[in-house]
Amino acid sequence: MPPPTCPDGGLSPRHFAIIIRPVSSLSPRATLLLLLGLAAVILAGGLRLARTEETIRVDRDREALRRLAGELQLELQRLETLYESHLTRLAQIVKPADAFEVRRAADRIVGVRQFSLLHRDAKDVGGDVHVLIAAAPREHTPVPMFDESSRNRTPGTPVLVSRGTIFGEDANWSGWIEEPGKPLMFWQRVASNEVVVILVDETAVEEAVERWLQAWTESRFAPVRVGGGPDQFRARNGQALLAEGGAQVERPDLLLPLRSRLGTWDLASWDLRETRVHYAVATLATSGVLAVFVASLGVLIFGQQRRAAALAAQRVSFVNRVSHELRTPLTNILLNLDLASEALDDTPRDAERRLGLVQEETRRLGRLIDNVLTFSRHEQGKLRAEAHACVPASVIATVVEQFAPSFARRALEVRRAGDLTAPCLLDTDAFAQILANLFSNVEKYVSGGLVEIGGAWKDDVLTVTVADQGPGIPSESAERIFRPFERLDSRINEGASGTGLGLAIARDLATAMHGTLRLLPSTRGACFELRVAAPRAEPLKSISVA
Repeated sequence: MPPPTCPDGGLSPRHFAIIIRPVSSLSPRATLLLLLGLAAVILAGGLRLARTEETIRVDRDREALRRLAGELQLELQRLETLYESHLTRLAQIVKPADAFEVRRAADRIVGVRQFSLLHRDAKDVGGDVHVLIAAAPREHTPVPMFDESSRNRTPGTPVLVSRGTIFGEDANWSGWIEEPGKPLMFWQRVASNEVVVILVDETAVEEAVERWLQAWTESRFAPVRVGGGPDQFRARNGQALLAEGGAQVERPDLLLPLRSRLGTWDLASWDLRETRVHYAVATLATSGVLAVFVASLGVLIFGQQRRAAALAAQRVSFVNRVSHELRTPLTNILLNLDLASEALDDTPRDAERRLGLVQEETRRLGRLIDNVLTFSRHEQGKLRAEAHACVPASVIATVVEQFAPSFARRALEVRRAGDLTAPCLLDTDAFAQILANLFSNVEKYVSGGLVEIGGAWKDDVLTVTVADQGPGIPSESAERIFRPFERLDSRINEGASGTGLGLAIARDLATAMHGTLRLLPSTRGACFELRVAAPRAEPLKSISVA
């Protein structure tokens, strides 16, 4: 089923939900690794798309190579002239009738395959003379020098020598016969009516010349090597006889051919190549921004998932704590009511004590419910402070009276200081709830000693301090204790129950009253300071201060 789309063809919110839902179901670590991996893929893909390579040819100084080419060409001409002089001497000094002498003289010259003496009119002298010097494979008889008028020539047999060419009136006294489909031949006129034709094995001559050139060039290749190459002296088939700079697969940038009748060679040279890498700035920037966005999104989702998981765990713990906290006072209330009803007739004093405990547990239950309701209003953004005229000393006395039985059982003595009898505008319920939460901490964590409540009212600011002689709170935890569901993981709160909301709600209420609640440094126990705005109010008709 295709994903839902908007009317304009874009993705609908439902489509994004379908895409995000699988990611949200992953663990925070898996989500972070997935999105970081995706960011790395995007960045790598952007680098690949933005990267372009450009190969640039760099010209080289080839003066030494050109000089070597000139020297090689001169050497080839010298060798060709020398070889031709050897063939001329062979044609002039040997007697064709003496085949042994012909072979002995021809063996001294590389590549001589056959020696033939042709006559202007072979009939007059009894025919031409052919001496086979070095036969080709599968060849054991001399190669006949047929011409157009030869009677022994069978149809299809090539004409190797034209008698008109070598015996004509305009013919030279010597020369080469180089025609396609024919072997290389050198001819020399030794008389007006006689011509010696020497058939030459081109391959043997070329191999011999190649060996000579390779040795001859080795000592002259040093100036070329200084340039660093790539340069090569190559044979006809492209094989490198001498090289500098390694093998090359591209076609040469410079080719200097070396041609002669004795063979073909060349000098090949290549320009230097530089590979330059360029990056498209726009593509690179786009992929970089997208990769950073995805990585940042991964970090953000990772943090949100961890916070959500922690919050979910805290709320589950909160529900469990609230359930336990509600069950405890209810159980105590029911138990003490049953015991009070049983002792009502026989031991009225015990019944009265039991009813006092019921009243104490009821107040505790009320404080717990007030904290839960205040936390709920704060979560919904509905926590507000409503100021009324009151006497702070009276509110403090009322809250202390609620905790008097519990403090008495824990050997806690309450001492008040400061004059707070002047009427002022204050949210009485919020002020009382803050004090109750502070006294509740004392009730849970302090086993005995003095509880000092100080107060001052100046410049429309009410300051109240609550100090105890308990185990105290480490300075590094001075802010953490005001976070929701936070409780110090130490022996200080070992065995104490609670929801972890008391101090957080107290600070939220103080903030709603345009004030602050903080933990003051102290050498013993804990000391909390509450400062709230408390403008002066009209005198009240009746003031009750305990």
